[in-house]
Amino acid sequence: MATTEDRLDLADCLGMAVPHDLDDRPGDPVVTEQWLGAPALSYARRPATVIDALDRAVRLHADRPGWTEGDVHLSWQQFADRVERAADSLRARGLGPGEAVAVASGNTLDLAVLLFACARASLVMVGLNTRLAPPQWAYMVEHMQTRLRLASGPFLDQLDGAEPLGDVLREAPERSWAAGPSGLAEEATYQVVFTSGTTGRPKASQVVHRASVHSGMSYQRVLLLGPEDVTAVLFPMYYISAMHAHVLPAMLAGARLVLVDSQSPREYVELLRREGVTWAYAVPSWWRLALRAGLDDLSRLSRVAAGGAPFPLDLQDGLRSALPGVRLHDVYGLSETHSPGCILHDQDFAEHAGTVGRPLDCMEAEVRDESGKPCRQGEAGELWLRGSLVTTGYAGDAEATAAAIVDGWFDTGDIVRVCEHGFVTVLDRSKDMINRGGTKVFSAELEELLRRHPLIEDAAVVGIPDVLGGEAIAAYLVVRAPVTPAEVRVWVREGMADYAAPKVVEVVEALPRNAVGKTDKQALRALT
Repeated sequence: MATTEDRLDLADCLGMAVPHDLDDRPGDPVVTEQWLGAPALSYARRPATVIDALDRAVRLHADRPGWTEGDVHLSWQQFADRVERAADSLRARGLGPGEAVAVASGNTLDLAVLLFACARASLVMVGLNTRLAPPQWAYMVEHMQTRLRLASGPFLDQLDGAEPLGDVLREAPERSWAAGPSGLAEEATYQVVFTSGTTGRPKASQVVHRASVHSGMSYQRVLLLGPEDVTAVLFPMYYISAMHAHVLPAMLAGARLVLVDSQSPREYVELLRREGVTWAYAVPSWWRLALRAGLDDLSRLSRVAAGGAPFPLDLQDGLRSALPGVRLHDVYGLSETHSPGCILHDQDFAEHAGTVGRPLDCMEAEVRDESGKPCRQGEAGELWLRGSLVTTGYAGDAEATAAAIVDGWFDTGDIVRVCEHGFVTVLDRSKDMINRGGTKVFSAELEELLRRHPLIEDAAVVGIPDVLGGEAIAAYLVVRAPVTPAEVRVWVREGMADYAAPKVVEVVEALPRNAVGKTDKQALRALT
């Protein structure tokens, strides 16, 4: 088992950026460097790119178990060899630097190999969300002007012009990983992740080497993974958190990755048990289903996180009860921050429950009002983040990039409050904030209040047109037992404010969610 010092010592990384005034002590001190034309907190000792991170894994952990997909197991050396061959195959197709490759696939080793092969060959992988209907892929494929389309399994017949993923990856002869510095630019884009589109048309957020490395190192600092750890990659490889919360931290630690390609919580729990998983991360709605499936006999599971949506207090209590001794984390992040922006650590839950923690070591946070001026402490405003995890922008959309990133600061679009100790409470999306006769109602606050009702299991609220107030509130509830609209309104008036009481109360079997588990507010608005 590696020591904590071993796990954090990244000074031997190939392609590392080390200012001359730093000594050789173990660790990864935070310094200020230029990024996006502005000062940015940065890890001083780091791999230059994700390919350099893979090269380091081969150098330090070549024969250790690296990847598991069902009955297939690869060491880090074997995985890197597959990447090298796949990169050769893509180059042989005549694809040049910066060109895009679209792919529709389950969460497989071939998909993981393609992602690193695109990075190795200076290409851009466009992962197509397989839970979307194929017509929705058309915009993504066209927007990125993809040169090659790949697919596997049932998706091969659904993506026009697609070739078999596995066959293409293995067109070139086998050869071993070519060790050494990658020579790639740290600001280069190697993937795009389309934003979820819950508030509008999805944008192609650029995934860049420098920000990916900082994201992976940030998770590694929090989780302290070692070579004996095992992480379950539930998020698909086309989603931002798969690479950054799982693959890169495991690569830095020499840990093992287990790919999950199932939508069954019961099968997921069985996989956690069978593979001896120690680190697991999912959206809150998934953890709620996993609890129902039974989280028993998971003695190796030591770290659990929820993210992508509010982490209800009752769910936190349920996980602690089912998994005594596990370390909980609440992760707040976005595609544009390469997964994390803030993290609530286990030791802070008791005193700061309901927050998403504080910004990461390489992130700064600022709360601004509608005019763009900094808010006073405790005032609600839009959260802006700056640091080495922030994307360079949106592919093919200079206007959206200029609006979202200003002087290195990224506008998250989330309404938050920050307390005197720096803990961030997310109140709403700026586009989801409800203006009731000039009074602001933050949906996250109201939804959490509704979930605390003993008969309500889950809740979502949206604004609807109202002649008198401009907007009224519609609440959609998943209930444990029947509850009347009048009872709901009394609960809200007593727990929050009279103006926050919903005009419309609807009971539904389940809340509509997008492919990554977030509540689909567009779908809810369509119901009103």
